[in-house]
Amino acid sequence: MNRDIRVPPTKTIAIVVLPVLLFAAFALASYTPLFRVHDIRVQGAKTLSRDQVIALSGIGPGTNVFHLDTDAVAASLTADPWIAAATVQRHLPGTVEIEIQERAPVARSYVGADPVALAGDGVILPGAATDGLPEIRASVGDLADEIRTEAARAIAALDPALRARVTAVVAQPSGELEMDLAGGLTVRYGEGSEDGAKATALRAVLGWAARQGATLLDVDVSVPQAPSATLRDGSTVTP
Repeated sequence: MNRDIRVPPTKTIAIVVLPVLLFAAFALASYTPLFRVHDIRVQGAKTLSRDQVIALSGIGPGTNVFHLDTDAVAASLTADPWIAAATVQRHLPGTVEIEIQERAPVARSYVGADPVALAGDGVILPGAATDGLPEIRASVGDLADEIRTEAARAIAALDPALRARVTAVVAQPSGELEMDLAGGLTVRYGEGSEDGAKATALRAVLGWAARQGATLLDVDVSVPQAPSATLRDGSTVTP
């Protein structure tokens, strides 16, 4: 025999209302001082100070860690030209951890008459020193922003020891790039592409010349799979 099991109305109300009340109580508790930020940890800051990073993040004494929008904080940080990437993590109840990746100057150029430092992705780094950095310039006329960025990427792809030998990157009217290295060596780079492969090819040619005791007049890595070099006697080799 089937019997209907009836739940008393008071129990039905309790079953429905109790979770709602618990959720409301938890939501209210999430706004209590317990979740106010009390510790901000910053990693990766070298040029920027810890205080500068915190100021850029927008996190202040009254920030609620529980309700913190970490994506919005990361976006605020990367809006600064010095910060290439940022991750933000919450550790309840009151700790925020910020890790940033800073850009570094690799070249200098001019915007109008003013020298500016450029990062490896072409972003201008305000306040960075330009002394000792290789110069990016056009052989004729003005330097387009796109070409300036391509030249900065070409320099950034080089290993630090080879990068230190670059004195200038000159954009030709054709849009191709030429690198001037210390000692009068010219590198015909070609268009701003395949930066990693061209850096590897250039390092290989220079290494070959060092082992052979050969004096190079210029190196062509415009086709990195088949680099070539001109020797002092005018002959061309493909190391």
